[in-house]
Amino acid sequence: MRSIDYIIEQQEITVEKYLRGVAGYSAKTITKLKHYKEGILVNGKHARTVDKLKEGDILQINLMDMPNQGCSTFIRSCIKVDIPYEDEDIMVFNKPSDMPCHQSCGHAADTLANVFATHCDKIGKNITYRPMNRLDRDTSGAVVVAKNRFAASSVTNNFNKVYRAVLSSIPDKMSGRIVAPIKREFPEEMKRIVADDGQFAVTNYKVMSINKSNNCCIADFILETGRTHQIRVHMSWLGCPVYGDYMYGLVTDNLIKRQALHCLNVRFNQPVSKEEISVTCNFPSDMVSLCSKLDLEGWDLPPTFNII
Repeated sequence: MRSIDYIIEQQEITVEKYLRGVAGYSAKTITKLKHYKEGILVNGKHARTVDKLKEGDILQINLMDMPNQGCSTFIRSCIKVDIPYEDEDIMVFNKPSDMPCHQSCGHAADTLANVFATHCDKIGKNITYRPMNRLDRDTSGAVVVAKNRFAASSVTNNFNKVYRAVLSSIPDKMSGRIVAPIKREFPEEMKRIVADDGQFAVTNYKVMSINKSNNCCIADFILETGRTHQIRVHMSWLGCPVYGDYMYGLVTDNLIKRQALHCLNVRFNQPVSKEEISVTCNFPSDMVSLCSKLDLEGWDLPPTFNII
């Protein structure tokens, strides 16, 4: 259970108006709070959302996950995954490649969900697994996980990500905005293509460093939309596929065993304090090694936030 105390400074404001207008709770979260006797307390006593608050009152919110909603049924994983940031509401994993975010057929014990369950054991809590973003199995980097319903509603669609990739060719322009709709190539297959009847998709990129002799580069990306395989599809369409991308690029060597794509940085406001949090996830060793083999510098540059 996560308990949050608010000291009221306004006069004659209802609990609901304070939670919605000041603290930033969603209507759905407030409805859930009303289901629990101790979900909303004012000065230690049960309160209704229509009750009025006075200056100096202490409004306490208790966010509870039902036992069957937590991660207690997940298989535990012994895989070590770096956690570059964690507080009472949010945590950020630096997900390695070859790890799905969610359990599925054939992946019951080797996913980030299983790693999260093991971490919950360590901190002594049974928390629902709420990843705020998804990465392909072989894409590494930052995955934001909310520890409670309020944090999830606060962060959903309200955080920024910077991706970094090694490209197997150099774009004609060193920065740009790709606006090209994306759809499945065939209805039952995973591969996507750019097509006029696809879903609206926008990718912003900026080249960070190049090696003309090897015709490759490092680039940062900020997405305006979140289509499946968006960076990989757009860069392949541009003629600069992500290095090592067996689905969208022509792979002629074995310098890396997966697409060289990494979610480098995430930025969000802490749900309770509203402080801006910026978390950078270390570049993975296989991509560092790839850059070394290609004589590419700049993989350790700070993330670029001014692409757009």
